[in-house]
Amino acid sequence: MFLILLLSLFYLYSLADHLKGGSMYYEYLGSGSTPNTLKYRITLKQYLRCGTLQTDQNVYLGIFDGASNQLLKTDSMLLIRSEIAQKSDFSCIVRPPPVCYQIDTYVLVLDLPNNTSGYTLSIQRCCRILGIINMYDLNGVGITYTNKIPGIINGKIYRNNSSPVFAQKDTAIICKNTRFSFDFSATDADRDSLSYSFIIGILGGDNSLSGSKPTAPIIPPPPYIPNATIPYTPGFSGKNPMGPGVTINPVTGIISGIAPDTIGTYIVAVTANEYRGGVLIGSTRKEIHIDVGNCQLTAASLKPNYSTCDGYAITFKNETATLPGTTYEWDFGNPASGVNNISFSPTPTHVFTDTGIYRIKLKAKGTAGCQDSATALAYIYPGLFPAFSNQIQCKNIQFTDISKTNFGNVNTWFWDFGDPSSTTDTSSTQNPKYTYPAFGIYTVTLSITNSKGCMASFTSSINITGKAALQITKDTLICSIDTLQLNALGNGTIVWTPNYNINDQFNQSPLVSPDVPTTYYAALTDSFGCKAFDSVFVNVIQRVTIDAGKDTGICLGDGVQLNSISNALFYQWSPSIMLSNNMIKNPIAAPLVTTKYYVTGNVGKCQSTDSIIVKVAPIPSPIATRDTIICLGQSIQLNVSGGSIYTWSPASFLNNPNIADPISKPDKNVRYLVAVRDTLGCEKPAFDTVTVLVQKIIANAGTRDTSILVNQPLQLNATGGEFYLWSPSSFLNNATIPNPIAIINTPGNFNYAVTISNARGCFATDTLSVTVYKNLGGLYVPNAFTPNADGKNDVFNIIPIGIKQIKYFRIFNRWGQIIFSSLEAKKGWDGKFKGLPQDVGVYIWMIEGLDYQDKKIMQKGTITLLR
Repeated sequence: MFLILLLSLFYLYSLADHLKGGSMYYEYLGSGSTPNTLKYRITLKQYLRCGTLQTDQNVYLGIFDGASNQLLKTDSMLLIRSEIAQKSDFSCIVRPPPVCYQIDTYVLVLDLPNNTSGYTLSIQRCCRILGIINMYDLNGVGITYTNKIPGIINGKIYRNNSSPVFAQKDTAIICKNTRFSFDFSATDADRDSLSYSFIIGILGGDNSLSGSKPTAPIIPPPPYIPNATIPYTPGFSGKNPMGPGVTINPVTGIISGIAPDTIGTYIVAVTANEYRGGVLIGSTRKEIHIDVGNCQLTAASLKPNYSTCDGYAITFKNETATLPGTTYEWDFGNPASGVNNISFSPTPTHVFTDTGIYRIKLKAKGTAGCQDSATALAYIYPGLFPAFSNQIQCKNIQFTDISKTNFGNVNTWFWDFGDPSSTTDTSSTQNPKYTYPAFGIYTVTLSITNSKGCMASFTSSINITGKAALQITKDTLICSIDTLQLNALGNGTIVWTPNYNINDQFNQSPLVSPDVPTTYYAALTDSFGCKAFDSVFVNVIQRVTIDAGKDTGICLGDGVQLNSISNALFYQWSPSIMLSNNMIKNPIAAPLVTTKYYVTGNVGKCQSTDSIIVKVAPIPSPIATRDTIICLGQSIQLNVSGGSIYTWSPASFLNNPNIADPISKPDKNVRYLVAVRDTLGCEKPAFDTVTVLVQKIIANAGTRDTSILVNQPLQLNATGGEFYLWSPSSFLNNATIPNPIAIINTPGNFNYAVTISNARGCFATDTLSVTVYKNLGGLYVPNAFTPNADGKNDVFNIIPIGIKQIKYFRIFNRWGQIIFSSLEAKKGWDGKFKGLPQDVGVYIWMIEGLDYQDKKIMQKGTITLLR
């Protein structure tokens, strides 16, 4: 009897504690067997605890209307296959946990009528295993498997769709506090875009509802979220089923992270959102129970990939916590880094030498000889900047990606719109739209990758205030006899107030005809309950007035702005020639001849006309004196004509700068600018120039005053002009050349003057004095000098008579040191040596030269320096 009771309890336990998750998907097979139907294959893969005694031969499928959630029919799905999946390779694992699933597959092929809202499919079963870590245990907690066949979305048919199918890779060994990677990806036969996210687990049938019994169960209608979600224990939720250290890649569906510290079973639910052309058409769920064991392993594991978007350095570590004594060898795939390409550190930091993709390899070796290796790619392309903008229209938000990347191009986007009330608040399109269910502040996250493998995220908050989008006619002006159409652009109902001279205050574009200035107000309420308010002021006038302004004048080639004064709304000028715009109030006119312009201003049917004359005067045409050349000291009369007011500049050398014909007597070259104005019409100045070049003769008689002997030839040499005339001509061989020779046969003092001129008649004069001695040739030297700067006898000079060349002139101190030397007799000594005054005393001098007959003359002596 006890044995029978024990077996009975065991049987009941197996009934109530055997489910470990599953997934339902469907496949479109084409047209149904009857008109206006489509054929689908529905498949349920259900995971059970190995060794369970509860394997039903059929389960029941509830089919509901996709819009009303009304139950349309219940159908039976048959078991076609039961298989065991388990993990058996434990060579590098200490205390490996058991990993075993019984997978039952149920299939149903059925025809469904075409409809617009699609169908919701639901299967409820009982019961989950006991002792789940992240969920409170309830009496007979079951599972709901659900999916939805789309109908028509935004006017487009999506009924011929097959849902994604999750890959069956569920036998991973997960050790506590150890990094793991778990493939939860799916494939889609229609090649739709998929994005993955954690989702809330759903309660299902229990023993009272016969959820695990062969008879047809009572299946409650959807929606199941949030009405039938499982109760998570503190620290866990649908979006954090294994705690904050475990995440899912929204693009690849890979679950990875650090396993929790508590061993046991965890419910993990994932949804694959299915997008076609940016439109969300379906969501396929999969739930499994993942076991975390108290195991340790020698393993090498890396992240799927590594990237740096802000530098060249990455720190690596083995993503699996291994046993003590494990050794490591890293190869960073970067030979250019030399010896740094290899590291034996558990957590090395490598600085890559350039941008690019590098293959990272890790070898881990345990003390017992177990070895493992792992590889990953490192993407070194710094410079990825995620960002987005948004345009809010009530609860409808248009998001726009404005991300930038320095390398490659942004190629994937994953949006999390931060809507806690929805399980489908994600998108993988670049510029999605999303409708929020209520007003409030939502946190939106955009995650992007680029073609170089970089990943980055950007988070921003948006405030849904409930303000609708409304555009309204701008303030305007009408005439009292006119009718005006107002316009309010917005999605929703419009109410105009006040109800004054308006044909329909509930029309978006009513007609109004106020006879006094009136402000009309528009109130918009859209389908979401958002509101907006705006107003337009309609000013009303009784008649149009216009004043084109006083007649005016311009210089030829200039323009003038016509400043009409009017209360009109629209304008038209004629003739339109030489106007900047003949349809505005104040155009710019630039006529070539005197022109009369007419302007008509109107407000609706009211109008008025006025005119203005623009007189055109020619610009003065000055004619000035030609450029000229004068001699220094001469004057010239300038002249200009072509106007009535004249201004010369600069005023230098002019007797009057404000007349047409001033006299100029410059002492240097000068360029005059004359401004000519006309008081008869155009006051704009015109300009002309006159350049006066001043020629200045600088006469140079050449040799300065000199001394010679009787009959000693003297070569004169004058410069500075084209023509020369010496006076007197006595003793000269030619008085009209620049370099005559003078031979004077009489002693005495003789003065010569030379007049130098050019072809324009400019001239100048210079003189020189010649002293002639009779038979007294030689060098005359004083015996003392006083260099005290009193202007008297300050320099020791030698006077040469009849000497044509000095060979040397030297002065020595008492130690024989040369303190002065010159080749010129007239260049005397100032009593200094190297800039320093010399002492009072006697100094020796020596001089040698040739007289005019080439006879050598040499003399020496002493000179006394006195102070």
